[in-house]
Amino acid sequence: MPVTIKSGEGAIIRTKPLSQDAFSSFGTVIQNPAPAVNPSTSLKELPPNAVQANQGSAIKYLDVTQMKDFYKKAPSRRVANAVMNMFVCSPRALLPSHESNIGGLFPVRILERHPFTTQTFIPLGISPSEQKDVCYLVVVAPSLPPSSIDETLPVPKTGNDEKLPGRGLPDLSKLQAFVANGAQAVTYGAGTWHAPMVVVGKKAIDFVVVQYANGVDLEDCQEAELEKSADIWVAVPKF
Repeated sequence: MPVTIKSGEGAIIRTKPLSQDAFSSFGTVIQNPAPAVNPSTSLKELPPNAVQANQGSAIKYLDVTQMKDFYKKAPSRRVANAVMNMFVCSPRALLPSHESNIGGLFPVRILERHPFTTQTFIPLGISPSEQKDVCYLVVVAPSLPPSSIDETLPVPKTGNDEKLPGRGLPDLSKLQAFVANGAQAVTYGAGTWHAPMVVVGKKAIDFVVVQYANGVDLEDCQEAELEKSADIWVAVPKF
């Protein structure tokens, strides 16, 4: 059952293009770092973090994201498995905006996190010609310090070598929203508060979603629902 949180003052969140630099504190952006470089046996210089593969017909970029499994530190001690699911996500309905450069407003009603695992969303079937017509939002927030409200939510206890967000609820005053295109996948870091997938545009997007799970509801997913009077909106730019 979701924890209900107060949003404080209302806000309209402006989006930014999704990039690794802007998103680094929340996870990883996966995309071709050098789309102008084509594989070839005669290629003399490779991009950073790349090697030739498949008899020179491919460029392999190494360790583009890291999957993390912290379930050994879960209260249940139940072993997790790597799972791969498919989400078929329809475009969300947007509320109208009076600003000429805004296509609509998306209301943020609920955030979720997966405290013991990373979660990667990989979009399928979006051609370059369609990227102006469909995209998805990545809406994230850092965690507040722990409080009595979240004391029943299990999170992994880690040492100084693992930097995780901690037990606290989402800090709505620092919520951020990014616009991602079909050439970008995204990995949410373990314990990162984020909105459920938000597709905007003219068609649904199929996502392959990769994570760990052990079947214990509160260890696999935790939700924080904004009170009904909350007015936090993401301003979605016009295509």
